[in-house]
Amino acid sequence: MLNSLLVQQYAFQPDLSDITRLTGNIAVSIRHQIDFAHLNDKQANNLSQAHQIISDAGDYWKHGSLRKQERNCPIRVAAAFEYAENGTFRFIRNIATLAHSSLGEHDFLTTSAEAARFWMSQHGFNVEWKGLPNSAPPIFEQSARLKFDPRYCINMSNTQIRFFKKISDGKLIPFDPPQVRFEVYE
Repeated sequence: MLNSLLVQQYAFQPDLSDITRLTGNIAVSIRHQIDFAHLNDKQANNLSQAHQIISDAGDYWKHGSLRKQERNCPIRVAAAFEYAENGTFRFIRNIATLAHSSLGEHDFLTTSAEAARFWMSQHGFNVEWKGLPNSAPPIFEQSARLKFDPRYCINMSNTQIRFFKKISDGKLIPFDPPQVRFEVYE
């Protein structure tokens, strides 16, 4: 459900929406895999940085600011757009990010998939699952457009957007467009 919602061209409050709720709940679920393992937190963190990040995000989601400030890991949502040389924009997807105080910023889908694969291997599951994020259809528009839908975000006072540019090998890199046309509509 989360991956499907992220590819919808919706505007979200960065810190509170259905995206953050779903992301937080998934982080808590992955974090509690430790309860079914023969490892303690320190051992699991040493074996998998993804587990450590997801674990800290789950604890932060459940409890708020943590005693060890270096473990704080709030969840934020930003809309990602590709910028084309002709000045048009393509919505890629919304990105749920984990802003870890000491380990930096991470894409939730990528990090949670890595943590889930870690736990699948710890529990002896042999599953061929990549857990890769989806992308929206490649439609370029004159402006970076997002729709506000109160079903997924009851109230919105701001939204966050990021821009990327495709380089020769097809990889998207962060980019600061010379001019941005942005609109939110209902």
